Amino acid sequence: MAITNSDVKLFESQRLTDEEDGGGRVTGNEVIDGNVNNLFQDISRIDRTIGDVALRKAFIGISTDNNDIYLGGHLILTEPPKDQNVSVLLFNTDSQTDERLDARDRIESYVVPGLKASWELVGDQLEGQRSVVGYQREESAVPEIGEVYKLTTPDETVSQFIRITAVDYSVESFTYNNGQEYIDFTRRKVEMEISAPLVTTFV
Repeated sequence: MAITNSDVKLFESQRLTDEEDGGGRVTGNEVIDGNVNNLFQDISRIDRTIGDVALRKAFIGISTDNNDIYLGGHLILTEPPKDQNVSVLLFNTDSQTDERLDARDRIESYVVPGLKASWELVGDQLEGQRSVVGYQREESAVPEIGEVYKLTTPDETVSQFIRITAVDYSVESFTYNNGQEYIDFTRRKVEMEISAPLVTTFV
């Protein structure tokens, strides 16, 4: 008796929530294909405005009475979400018991601080902003969409990784006072939209 497509099931974890203890072990509750909100809740107006990350843990399994061997089991994403403001990520943690906090740390660990960026912030970037403004020498490479940078407060108590989603730049004149006189200089001004709002003010 062969294993058929209908025998391959997706099962809920213990807690389908965005609390830190969301996830957990597998249950016998099947995620029914085509049911609205079978894993995720509706997107609220606030989440659509300021952004949100929803994590859900589910398990793939075979539900059959026979003991045939199922080879090559896997999951893939074949289509993007119909909502252009929604993006998805599918990954495996190799744990039967981990929770949302563990999964969040795994996602955030994909980047580590590296070399200093080729641009500096222009003025203070305020908490809640969805874009940042910087300046750089004209010969430096312009930041590209998809790049990730780390911002850190002067006391190094708060830091945030930001992902660039849009870039606009122009060459402009700047002026600063060295204590004795005003000096003009030309730099490239770079305006970068980011994927999530700033969690604090970066100077």
